[in-house]
Amino acid sequence: MTQEQAKYFFENHFGQPADACTVLAQSGSARVNFKASNPTGDYIITFNENLRENEAFLYFSDVFGNLNLNTPEIFAISEDRKFYIQEFLGKKTLSDIIAEQGLSERVQSLVKQTLEKLFTLQIKTAEKIDYTQTFEYERYDELPVTHDLYYFKNFIADVLDLEYHKSTLLKEFKEIVKLIENLEPKGLMIRDFQARNIMVNDEDKVSFIDYQSAMKGPLMYDVISFLFQAKANFPESFKNEMLDFYIKQFDNEEIKAQLKNSVKPIQLMRFLQVLGAYGLRGLVQKKAHFISSLEKGIQNITEFTENWKEMTKYPELKNVITQLNSEKTRLKIEEILNL
Repeated sequence: MTQEQAKYFFENHFGQPADACTVLAQSGSARVNFKASNPTGDYIITFNENLRENEAFLYFSDVFGNLNLNTPEIFAISEDRKFYIQEFLGKKTLSDIIAEQGLSERVQSLVKQTLEKLFTLQIKTAEKIDYTQTFEYERYDELPVTHDLYYFKNFIADVLDLEYHKSTLLKEFKEIVKLIENLEPKGLMIRDFQARNIMVNDEDKVSFIDYQSAMKGPLMYDVISFLFQAKANFPESFKNEMLDFYIKQFDNEEIKAQLKNSVKPIQLMRFLQVLGAYGLRGLVQKKAHFISSLEKGIQNITEFTENWKEMTKYPELKNVITQLNSEKTRLKIEEILNL
């Protein structure tokens, strides 16, 4: 029924029949995307019953469009605000290309271009965003940071029956919240800035999609989300090279120092949040994309914990993370996935 409605909305807007209208694969969201075409070209039709999420996406799209950023143009919005037609920005995501080519020269060039475009977006949107228009949170402060930490606790530690002292772990969470809240510089934080949300067209130009969860937060957050995503599996040397490349785009030496100091705390937060998402979407909801990333997500947080000296400030959290590599946990994961 939804596909028929999407096709009708598309045809009604353009005043001509669609040559094709096919549903695209879903990921973690409840949104449904369709690829539709007619003689004028290819388009994406999005259906989503979450109106607040739609309004956030449409608001950011309008701001980004006015700033000539590399994001989709919105061509039409249905009266009930549940459907909208957006620009088709390419047949492949950057994630698809990384999966096909690994760290090829083309991929390295696309990664650099992505970081350049991200920097441009961060600079151009400074003082231009009304954060009351955001979807879930206005700022990456106490509430969303705490939520992310509990995401890890609820959907990894608790689902896998890991052992921990509750009040000690929660006190450590409070300290991590303070650490993250004080990170600078701040600006627009897209939040889910990953290769699967970056489209690549036939001219190898990158575009950003799925930014409806954007909020105000540390600028380094999106850089870490992108470079350290489990699925991409970039070599450590390349990640560090690209971190330097991103930071060098800034002229102010104080800001450069602040960015360098925020790398490790953001890595910790992002690894925990992503692993929590893998727990919910993979272990609980059994979605294949997230199940396949679980092992690498565990490896990322484990290696990070072993190498960051500041983890000694959070011994109970470190204890929980250490248990992720145990035989008992591996068997528990197998048991859950085989249910």
